[in-house]
Order: sequence, then structure tokens, then C-alpha cells
Amino acid sequence: MKILRKFIFLLLVLSGISLMLLPTYNKFKLKDEVRTAVKIVEETPPEVLKENEEKEQPEEIFDFEQVEEISPTATLLDHGSIDKSLLIGQLVIPSLDMNLCIFKGTTNYNLLRGVGTMKPDDKMGKGNYTLAGHNNGDKSLLFGSLMDIKKGAIIKITDKNKIYEYKVIETKIVPNTSLELLDDAEADKVGKPIISLMTCDKGTWTSNRFFAIGKFVKKYKYREESMVTK
Repeated sequence: MKILRKFIFLLLVLSGISLMLLPTYNKFKLKDEVRTAVKIVEETPPEVLKENEEKEQPEEIFDFEQVEEISPTATLLDHGSIDKSLLIGQLVIPSLDMNLCIFKGTTNYNLLRGVGTMKPDDKMGKGNYTLAGHNNGDKSLLFGSLMDIKKGAIIKITDKNKIYEYKVIETKIVPNTSLELLDDAEADKVGKPIISLMTCDKGTWTSNRFFAIGKFVKKYKYREESMVTK
């Protein structure tokens, strides 16, 4: 009986230690997934990214209302290598030291590795190019630092053929029901193509969304050195 009690006590201690270490592991694993995705997109030829972008995808991958917040067990339950068929580009915000890959669609899978397009017909440098990303309160991960972006900050996206540069003209916090901000009509109001970056306004569940809106400035030939954060 004494041995059994010691065993149970040891098991409880180990379980407690595992639970304490889980958030640290989760953060490490997420950062590793993000870095791996960026490395893969940097190595992927532009022809492949274009093929992925033009490939028709099921409508449900753009149902961002089904996206769940990052949980402590997210990386334990989410297995598998990077799905290269959904990679379509790269996003860099130098002032935030942010470098992320762009996936087609806003699935939980995509948003644990980068950012995702919110409309099936989004085109870089045209209309209102919309990207969603996670904010789990960690400014070093995914869109965690997006709310620190300032007016005038430069946003770069690329399909590795051209680099499309935008300048932030506005940030706002709105209810999660403000879906009109995803429409191309928002670009018409500005008079130029825009980019709309969206994330939660808090690192936990919230009914509000933060938007950083940038106005198209220029496009130019892709060079790897132009898509660095510093």
C-alpha cells in the first residue's frame, strides 16, 4: 500500500510538471512551425506558388468563423508536415520584425503556421487583399505584435515574382461582425488597392477584431534580400 501511495504521488508530481511545461513546449513548437513554413516558401519556385494560388479550393477553407484560438494543446493535436500545396506567398513587416508565410484559406492548420487569405478571389496588388492571423498574446509569434503597428509602416507581400508594397493608413478595432471591411468596396473608398490585416484584439477569446489597413504604394521585381525584416 505504501508503494502504491508513493507511485500515485510521483505520478501526480510528474503530471503537474508536464502541465507547467506544456505552454513552453507549445510556444517553442509553434515558432518552429512558423520558421519552417517561411523557409519552405523561400525555397519554393514562383511557378509553384502561382499554381497554388490559381488552384480552386473548397469554400470551407475560407470560413474563418470556424477558426479556434490557440490552446495549450494545439500543437499536440495538430500533426503533419507543412502542406506546400496551400503556400502562396510571404508577408514581411520590417518595423515589427515580422516574417510569415501566406497560406490560401483561413483554416486552423494554416493559422498555426502563418497567415491566411480570407477570400477565394484575393489577388496581391488588387482590390482588398485580406489576411487573417492569430494573436495569442505573445508578440514574438504570428500576429501577436500586429497591434503595435504604426501609421506609415510598410507592409510587403510577395508571390516571389513581384513584391507588393503597402503603407499603413489606418488601424481600428471593430466587432467581429464587421465583415464589410473584407469587401473590395473598401479599396474603392481609398481609390487604390489596399491590404487588410486582421487579428483578435486580445490574446484570449474576444468578440472584437483589430485591423491594420495599408494602401498600395508600388510593386517591383522580387529579390530575396528585399523580403527581410532588418
